[in-house]
Amino acid sequence: MSQTTLSDVVPLRVETLTKIFRQGNTAVEALRNVSLTIHHGEFVAVMGASGSGKSTLLHVLAGLTRPNAGRVIVDGQDLATMSDYQLTCFRRRHIGLVFQAFNLIPTLTALDNVLLPILADGRLSSAHRENVLHGLLTRLGLEERSRHLPDALSGGEQQRIAIARSIVGDPSIILADEPTGSLDSVTGQSICRLLRELCNEQRRTIVVVTHEPAVAVWAERIIVLKDGQVLSEFRTSECPDAHLLAAHYQDIVTAASTNEVPA
Repeated sequence: MSQTTLSDVVPLRVETLTKIFRQGNTAVEALRNVSLTIHHGEFVAVMGASGSGKSTLLHVLAGLTRPNAGRVIVDGQDLATMSDYQLTCFRRRHIGLVFQAFNLIPTLTALDNVLLPILADGRLSSAHRENVLHGLLTRLGLEERSRHLPDALSGGEQQRIAIARSIVGDPSIILADEPTGSLDSVTGQSICRLLRELCNEQRRTIVVVTHEPAVAVWAERIIVLKDGQVLSEFRTSECPDAHLLAAHYQDIVTAASTNEVPA
């Protein structure tokens, strides 16, 4: 029998995931039997309207929220088997997170915000600091801004710092929640381009949740979520621009009400 090697392990696998929130005496099923697989070096967008469950899905994938049923497996590890402390440690090394609100520490410089995950993990060295300053931040066009506090940076610069922080520990997967939602359209597209380049050049595995076709079109594969369920998925090669993608997405969502979801 052949042995499974690390290269054979997919970065992310989700099996029949269900998440229920309680509002008083009412149970709200935010996710219902969601299953998906994300492969190494793949850029996937999860699309859905507000309330579709896409942010809940991302939080469960990151181990920030525990599901009621189903499994999330990252790098071959079942997140359900870990304590909260173990999850925190695991997340630092295996999962990079990027949020719409940037979530930078206002009293830390841009460089120290980027270094925070490896500092918290006890892995920070002078070599790490130099490599981040003259490698990663230079790659992102931020070396000259490294000593600035977040308030002195533009929205686009803050989001690039957040992206740098998400990859500094060399995680298996980057999860981004509406990463362009707080940015103007031009800056937002530059962030999408950066994510695409990281995927192409460094084989980063990226999952972005968004409601914007102009963001989703940068991905390779689109997963459509509605009312906590996966309706369909398709490749962006079928819809090479944002207008075509928006039309196809709308067809899927509209057809769902008549149980005739397009392939």
